[in-house]
Amino acid sequence: MKRTKVFLTIVLLGVCSISAFGQSGGEDCANATVISNLPFSGQGSTVGANDDYFESCPDVGNQGGAPDHVYRFDNGATNVIVDVSVCEAVTNYDSQIYIYEGTCGGNLVGCQEDGCQSPAYNAQYNSRIDAVLLQANTSYFFVVDGYNGGSSGNYQIDITLSNIVAPDSSEIPLVYINTSIFPIPDEPKATGTMQIIDNGPGNMNHATDPPFGYDGFIGIEQRGSSSSMFPKKGYGLETRDLQGFNNNVSLFGMPAENDWVLHGPYSDKTLMRNELAYYMGSHLTGYSPRTQLCELIINGIYQGVYLFAEKIKRDEGRVDISVLSSTEITGDDLTGGYIVKIDKSTGGNNGSWTSQHSTWSSNPQQVEFFYHYPKPDSIVPAQELYIQSYFDSFEDRLNGSNYQDPSVGYRSLAEINSFVDYFLLSEAVRNVDGYRISTFLIKDKDSKYGKIRIGPPWDYNLAFGNADYCDGSDVTGWAYQFNDVCPGDNWQVPFWWERLLTDPEFSNRVRCRWDQLREGPYHTDSIFAHIDSNLALISNAQQRNFDRWDILGTYVWPNNTVAGTYSQEILYLKEWIQNRLDWLDANLPGSNGDCTFLSVDETIEEMELKIFPNPTDGDFYIEFNAFSDNCSVSVTDVNGRLLWEDELTSNGLQVINSASFSALSNLQSGIYFVTLNSGDQSLSKKVVLK
Repeated sequence: MKRTKVFLTIVLLGVCSISAFGQSGGEDCANATVISNLPFSGQGSTVGANDDYFESCPDVGNQGGAPDHVYRFDNGATNVIVDVSVCEAVTNYDSQIYIYEGTCGGNLVGCQEDGCQSPAYNAQYNSRIDAVLLQANTSYFFVVDGYNGGSSGNYQIDITLSNIVAPDSSEIPLVYINTSIFPIPDEPKATGTMQIIDNGPGNMNHATDPPFGYDGFIGIEQRGSSSSMFPKKGYGLETRDLQGFNNNVSLFGMPAENDWVLHGPYSDKTLMRNELAYYMGSHLTGYSPRTQLCELIINGIYQGVYLFAEKIKRDEGRVDISVLSSTEITGDDLTGGYIVKIDKSTGGNNGSWTSQHSTWSSNPQQVEFFYHYPKPDSIVPAQELYIQSYFDSFEDRLNGSNYQDPSVGYRSLAEINSFVDYFLLSEAVRNVDGYRISTFLIKDKDSKYGKIRIGPPWDYNLAFGNADYCDGSDVTGWAYQFNDVCPGDNWQVPFWWERLLTDPEFSNRVRCRWDQLREGPYHTDSIFAHIDSNLALISNAQQRNFDRWDILGTYVWPNNTVAGTYSQEILYLKEWIQNRLDWLDANLPGSNGDCTFLSVDETIEEMELKIFPNPTDGDFYIEFNAFSDNCSVSVTDVNGRLLWEDELTSNGLQVINSASFSALSNLQSGIYFVTLNSGDQSLSKKVVLK
């Protein structure tokens, strides 16, 4: 969320006294103050200086016009890594720093407008850049600037040698990326290489081990919207072959593809909110991105704990809908597949259309739908017209007087159970961006059950109580009622959810589905067990992460709580989850008196799945009633790792004895999930090994 800045200057020391304590920067690059040795500390005041330089940092969009000062450092014969900060007590205005390499105004190797808070200023609008690589025998210019023309005052710039060291080993995979361009640009993608050291679950990964996980070429760029303000950047990458073409590969056991995301949790100091949300999403109907926690090193500089994730796209291993070519413009060919999203407008390829229905709000808006697949530069007019008309019809029927009618209401065009599941996930984690940002919807061809489905889940770093605005951290209340809480926000929730919850069919399914989930993957013990399994993996890695990014005990937008230690961050997360789930148990709408309607075709409950004995001291039986000739049964651990899977070609009642399979007969004590897939439906249940 772009913020409105409130300026309050707190002057602790006069300009003269500031100048007496340290070297002031020069007026411009030609007169830059020369730094002879590192570490270095300089103090000065930009009041009365000229506005010589301007760079727009990739965060909230600084406006230029501020006076600036310049320092110069000529590096010697060896590369060094430095941390640069104007966060000390002397700095008393909204500051900005950026770093040029080679010549002043040349290659920009660092730019930060926010990132810390000086004790002499009233907000976290001061600047720091960590782990900047200074090449040997190269000159660097450090510019102290401000947010806009009203930003000037006293400052202290500190340039220190970084003590960040890449790990020798880790319990999670090590990902090494090397590029010729750094910082990595927003776009276009920079060419580079990537090596992944991944020795498999339960094995240590050593920096000296062969990169069996991947060893090849990539293209990489920065990604993220609000998160782009943080010094710990997120990245999008594609695996490439020697000629630079896309190269589909399997990474971390995920289905082969070429598009991937490296999410760098920064304001989320648990380092796992996105991972946890996608894990919870994986136990719902439809696809949820697969992930892997890892440690990232770029050009030899340690970057911290990252989440390596699948990018949402049409693919058999991801959003498995039909390919839609530009020539498919009639009949069933035209009807799918499509991926649409409700989101902010970012980047340069933002084809979209606007809803014909306003949001239900005191400040009504029209929701904007963006083409995700086919891409805006690939979709043809006939396809645009079709998908717009289909969504218009869905909204018309949902808003119409017969909206509850299964034949002519919204259910004739939308798959109700996907909306139930999305609602429950969004409310369980209280995602302040839920329903209105990073919200995906899909439609397949009519011949392949081509109703609108909502999902996959995406971007939950502000969920689980990690937002201090718009009631985002409250354990009570409803995320879908965002418009009532923050009617002035530029991105509002569509009217759908208020309307859906007035339909008894929808609200009853919500209640029944919730009770079902709470008996299994959404049981508090199940969620806590998954968190604890992550903790066991990143216990050492998180310490290195916060050595790299020293933010524990420091407010980072939009933290609701500022805990001094990592264990306190985890405690807050667990307490928030416990309180939120308890509140939902008591307040979810609908009736669970009769859940038999879940056995109709469009629900997930046509199958029966029983596990006994459960809990068990060892062996157990899986009994199920499949309704398709092609079904599969699988067992995964709490991290979603596939341990065993069996494909079946007959339907009816079947029983599997775990003792008959070596992969199941030697399981360690813990929580596991048995999943039955039959046709388009899926059902999971928990089994506990004592």
